[in-house]
Amino acid sequence: MKLTKLFTRLSLAGLVAATVVSAGGTVHAAKTVNVAAPNGNPAYIVNTDHGPEGYYGELIKKIDHDLPQYKFKTTFTSQNAVFSGLQSGKYDIALNNSWYNKQRFQTYYHTRAVGLDDLRLVYRKNGKKAASLNEVAKKNLKLVPVSTDDARYSVLQDYNNSHSKKVNLKAIGDQSSADALAQVANGKYDVALYPYAAYKQVANSKNGKKLTASKSIDQRSAYLLVHKSSQNKKLTKDLNKEIQKLYNDGYLEKLTKKYLYENTFALPNAKKEYNAEFNK
Repeated sequence: MKLTKLFTRLSLAGLVAATVVSAGGTVHAAKTVNVAAPNGNPAYIVNTDHGPEGYYGELIKKIDHDLPQYKFKTTFTSQNAVFSGLQSGKYDIALNNSWYNKQRFQTYYHTRAVGLDDLRLVYRKNGKKAASLNEVAKKNLKLVPVSTDDARYSVLQDYNNSHSKKVNLKAIGDQSSADALAQVANGKYDVALYPYAAYKQVANSKNGKKLTASKSIDQRSAYLLVHKSSQNKKLTKDLNKEIQKLYNDGYLEKLTKKYLYENTFALPNAKKEYNAEFNK
């Protein structure tokens, strides 16, 4: 037991290569897991001198600490490169706020839900307002275009597929939430669909002060996507066991209150929406 603790401490301090000591005393190298993250969203994930920070930054560090048989190495890149790298096997995990998407769940393994997002409509304080996607469609409001790689695109696409009156959905390449919401503030578009945390990050900026957000219109579970391989099948099982523990002991709720400006797990439909698509 003392030898195990010694190796663990040395590994965490970076003084020796990452190792794991089995019950029988055999030393094994920890398996490196390549993680890809999109940079530039401080609430969720951002690159700093101290490594990844934000909701997912703190989460991946916690997972790395709790699963010593793995060493999680995070690389920051563009949103598009996250998914192209995940599909090719360059990366094992996408540290992205990924909501359910049928095609993605078929293409990749997915973990249990690692968080719950509060979805809102954001619009100008003195502009056209909407309290639901139904109102966006009926009023024919101009909606900020969304990248097809963004989970919000699937939400809007699903709405259009199930309603006769559609929202005006247009695709775009990578775009930061700050840039998208600035386009609403300056009047180029009427409304944007974003998690509440994305709005709150810009709420006190020059453009953000021109905006307001609707009440919650939906909650969406976020999952980690994992490249499909024989080794990663075991990794996914280990991640699921860890994530279940972090949910049960309140760690995910603690992260939510720290980074997402509210406790989404306390919203009326939270128990129903959390992990809702895991078995799909």
